[in-house]
Amino acid sequence: MATNKNTIQVYRDWKKTFDYLSDEEAGQLIKHFFSYVNDDNPKQPTGIVGMAWIPIESQLKRDLKKWENICERNAINGAKGGRPKNPVGYLGKSENPKKPQKADKDKDKDKDKDIYKYINIEERKLQFGKLLQPFKDKYSVSILKDFYEYWTEHGLRDKKMRFEKEKSFGVARRLSTWSKNQSKFDPKSKENKREQYDNYKPPMY
Repeated sequence: MATNKNTIQVYRDWKKTFDYLSDEEAGQLIKHFFSYVNDDNPKQPTGIVGMAWIPIESQLKRDLKKWENICERNAINGAKGGRPKNPVGYLGKSENPKKPQKADKDKDKDKDKDIYKYINIEERKLQFGKLLQPFKDKYSVSILKDFYEYWTEHGLRDKKMRFEKEKSFGVARRLSTWSKNQSKFDPKSKENKREQYDNYKPPMY
């Protein structure tokens, strides 16, 4: 794809494409993939293999463009003698290294966005469910189920679940509070307390 470029990035979600194809079609696609990245100028595949190749090719071209931009930037910095010792204006940095930089904050935000972009919401639900497993001996199944369904709730267009919108979220502490509130407002618990009160008999002295 490019001179001196010996590595490529493969994406996890491509697996869904390969799973959809038959073994023969998947073999054709992977052979075309390696021919393409090795600049063998392979013939464009047709049919379902050709349709499966289109998004993969587009992603490879985007990655190549990013790589070329990085090479160009490094070449420019190298011609100037490398990165300046006092990098004023370099990637948004100023002379004061202790002062938070807007560019650094934007990078952190981008990392958060990447999580919601590359790990789909169903996979994140499974990860949240695994966090509840250590508490299965401490709380009932119904409490864990209600807790899970409440905190993983999201709208059709939401990128985040309810718990992901919280600034901080400790599972152990939230579960403890959840359990106390359920026992407080559970009608069965109230009935049991009322029955104990009605059947109370003072001790005989």
